[in-house]
Amino acid sequence: MHYGDCRWIEIEALNADRVVVVCPLGSLEQHGHHLPLLTDTHLVSEVADRVERNLPEKVLLTPTLWLGASDHHLDFSGTVSVANTLYVEMIKSLVTCFTRAGLRRILLLNGHGGNIAPTEVAITEAVNTTNVGDSAHIVLGSYWAVAGPEFAADKHGMETPAVSHACEYETSMMQVVRGELVHLDQAQVGKPVKDGPFYHSELGGRISVAARFQHMSASGAMGRPQAATPEKGESLLSAAAAQVTALVTDMLSWPPPRVLKH
Repeated sequence: MHYGDCRWIEIEALNADRVVVVCPLGSLEQHGHHLPLLTDTHLVSEVADRVERNLPEKVLLTPTLWLGASDHHLDFSGTVSVANTLYVEMIKSLVTCFTRAGLRRILLLNGHGGNIAPTEVAITEAVNTTNVGDSAHIVLGSYWAVAGPEFAADKHGMETPAVSHACEYETSMMQVVRGELVHLDQAQVGKPVKDGPFYHSELGGRISVAARFQHMSASGAMGRPQAATPEKGESLLSAAAAQVTALVTDMLSWPPPRVLKH
């Protein structure tokens, strides 16, 4: 089901324990010389659409939130962003609207790494400062993290170990979703600026390092996008959709929240 196609009386009549709201979170930000600004939004929307098609009676799919927390990309032209503090308030407002409508199982399906920190703050504050957690399950999951081991490089013939930014993974998936927007012949990447035992500037590590993207990449891209193929992209998208579908099914089995304190 598509949230925006429903009438308010249909939302009100839903059995809230038999449906999961899936709200995709994207971004509008630079993705190197070869991918469009809307890459994250296109990809998370594709995964969410596939999940809705898999479970049309159990998924209530909202439009994708294309405006993300992308301040670290603002040095590259075209990026449109809101500050983390404002993004926190946006997500809290979304959650409030869903729960006010009586919806009890909410999956914020993320497609942009910069959204993770403020969304975690938002749902934590929503649960800790209001009573929404007494009646609703509020979940954040980035599609690549939800896919977990099913996103492993060796399962899809990848030459690079993990997803980063405008990389082999994102480029491969974009070749499937919006191939006409991919300019692979113009892809430019350099070497990671940090590659040590505690932190890799493209893949992360045991610590977090604050940095604007202009300090991590000259072109705005990472990884080896030149190694991308549509076949790898379809394999990745299928794995992501399958695992998010499994998550939605699992969420439907969760008992309603209840206060245990006595």
